[in-house]
Amino acid sequence: MKCVVPMICLALATLVQAQISKPDEEMRAGNALEAILKDFESERYDEALGKLDLIDSQRPNDPVVLNLIGSIYIKKNDFVTARSVFEKSLEVAPGFFPSEYNLGELLFLKKEYSAARDHFQAMRSDDSRHELLQFKVVLCDILLGEFDRAGKVMKTIKYPGDSPAWYYAHAAWANQRRDTKKAREYIRGAKYIFGSKCALFDETFQTLGLNLN
Repeated sequence: MKCVVPMICLALATLVQAQISKPDEEMRAGNALEAILKDFESERYDEALGKLDLIDSQRPNDPVVLNLIGSIYIKKNDFVTARSVFEKSLEVAPGFFPSEYNLGELLFLKKEYSAARDHFQAMRSDDSRHELLQFKVVLCDILLGEFDRAGKVMKTIKYPGDSPAWYYAHAAWANQRRDTKKAREYIRGAKYIFGSKCALFDETFQTLGLNLN
């Protein structure tokens, strides 16, 4: 779930800094967070977990920290532990979006597309225009062969929107119809406009073995 980590880690950084007052403490917290990110990006997941466990022991049951721990367990392919950690996060903070999203992502990674679709659709009850959730619902529908349903949801995605969702949904649609050239045009357009915001969407495609860059 590297795709979700930037959002989670920004939240963690904000939370850490909000709970400290001294410059030296802030520096130590920043250094700890930077070390965790480096471990994660270098796939040193056990090292990252060790540092997060220390933070968790100092501030137990923090939903942001728990969510990041769960994300690392996804990378370790320990879906059972990841699910339990996300659920613990939601017990502490019901409706916490990153953990709710990651529970759906677990289903998606397990190729349980119907259940994943239901999960993301249920999350849309709070925000039917959430572009990431719209994209995930469309992608699940395409993978399930529910093209009419996918098309209806695609029409609700804002263009150009605040994210690359519209472009990536149309790229997935074009790719399904074997129009790889058109699909790549959508991806190029998304990257030109949104830049680094495409990382989350790129990883979703990578999990499906789609290379449209």
